[in-house]
Amino acid sequence: MSLVAPDLAAGFRQAAVRWPAHTALELGGSAWTYTELAAVAGRIAAAVRVARDPARDTFVAVLASRSLTTYAGSLAVFGAGCAHVALNPTHPPTRNARALDMAEAGILLVDDASLPALSALLQCPEAAGIHTVIAPESDSLDGRVGGRTGLRLLTAGDVAGMDDGHLNAPTPGSDELAYLVFTSGSTGRPKGIAIDHGALATYMRNFRALAAPADDDRVATTYELTFDIALHDMFHAWWSGAALCVVPKKSLVAPGRFIKKQKITHWFSVASVAMLLDRQRVLRDGVFPDLRVSLLCGEPLPVRSAERWSAAAPNSVLYNVYGPTETTMEMAFYRWDPVTSPPRQRRGVVAIGIPFDDHQHVMLDSDGQEVVGEGRGELYIAGPQLAVGYWKDEKKTAESFVMLPGRNERWYRTRDLVERDEEGVYHFVSRTDHMVKLRGHRIELGEIEAGLRLVAGTDLVAVLPHPIEGGNAQGLVAFVAGSGSGPDALRDALGGHIPESMIPDRIVMVDQLPLNSNRKIDRGALKQRLDAEGADT
Repeated sequence: MSLVAPDLAAGFRQAAVRWPAHTALELGGSAWTYTELAAVAGRIAAAVRVARDPARDTFVAVLASRSLTTYAGSLAVFGAGCAHVALNPTHPPTRNARALDMAEAGILLVDDASLPALSALLQCPEAAGIHTVIAPESDSLDGRVGGRTGLRLLTAGDVAGMDDGHLNAPTPGSDELAYLVFTSGSTGRPKGIAIDHGALATYMRNFRALAAPADDDRVATTYELTFDIALHDMFHAWWSGAALCVVPKKSLVAPGRFIKKQKITHWFSVASVAMLLDRQRVLRDGVFPDLRVSLLCGEPLPVRSAERWSAAAPNSVLYNVYGPTETTMEMAFYRWDPVTSPPRQRRGVVAIGIPFDDHQHVMLDSDGQEVVGEGRGELYIAGPQLAVGYWKDEKKTAESFVMLPGRNERWYRTRDLVERDEEGVYHFVSRTDHMVKLRGHRIELGEIEAGLRLVAGTDLVAVLPHPIEGGNAQGLVAFVAGSGSGPDALRDALGGHIPESMIPDRIVMVDQLPLNSNRKIDRGALKQRLDAEGADT
């Protein structure tokens, strides 16, 4: 039986009352019941409240990865009545510092494994607004604060002495901010997407009507906190009395054994996981008998991968999931049917479905005219799951959240080119802008190019997704002209500016870049070069 709760922390509290002895979290061979996790999170929430200045501390940042602090700390942020912003300890410190600066976050939660990242982060000028560091797993922060003075430091002993009954913030208003998630930005600066509690509550209601876990389910979580879907996994499990099972980092490239051994019943990952398991020949018929719900997202899902996953998990419903971050996690779901679905798919990839019933959706052609019935166009979405906008970027917000002629609603321009079939189901075709999906990460090629310009000392750079297989980008190739540095040096230097997931797989040094008639870089010519190289191999 699912619960109806007004906000994330309240849903957890209700579950903890109803199922106190159920396992809430399994992580690295250890487990915490709902009662135990509530106590840990309650003490962290108390520490946040001690440190917080309500007049300035809207956001609390969490710098952690697959640790108790990752999950209890995130719960604590909501339980303390704050908005959540996630940082990835593997990202360059300058990128994390920019996110902190944009969010004006003054309180930072950090796990023990991320202390080296903390030291580097606090040395960045953009992190000057941090006034309190809370380290619930660490006995001391000596030598870990990058020479900063005047910081308030709360370590494990301080947190342990706090009252554990502090997951009781008042119910937030629908227009209060819930979280800020940072994605790739074309200017080289992370792009913050602000989600309020109204949008989040709508999403929780919509998804739970579709595929809510039960109190005996085991929900896997594969994502780092900087993926908003990590919050989906946490709170859909915790609103239901289910166990959240954290997939170890070492198992992410081959999670088949984890799924089987841990008897996972709910799985949510990027589609490339299914492709990888298929290539590894793991998806044998019936290999995952315990799975009941499977969700694959983030990139086009090949029909073959859907067929193999469905056969491997015969007791599971399989959804191909679609949703820009700007529409609060996920917006549309296509339920795969092993018998009826295969002949209805297009271009060898699975349909993205139809948006939730409480949302409107239209397609516009290249002239801005609505496409009625079957056809192709750019997808626009309106409804209660739309983000507030891009944090501190009114221009970008106005470009993407628009008013359409003759309509009163606020619409999000997805920049996804789609086709609608005779049943009203949408099929993804391509992006209409300079963005790609790579292994589930939404990447602005412009951010990579901005980093390349900086480290290469030249504006003559271009980054292309290559190769493309089954509609999915499998890698990135960069072309650089006029630089005094070589490919290896550029790759190493890029690591200080962009996440590892965005660093091109190959950097090609050229004498000059081809230009089109408008004197812009001719990306089509570069693509032809790459395609020709592939044909020759």
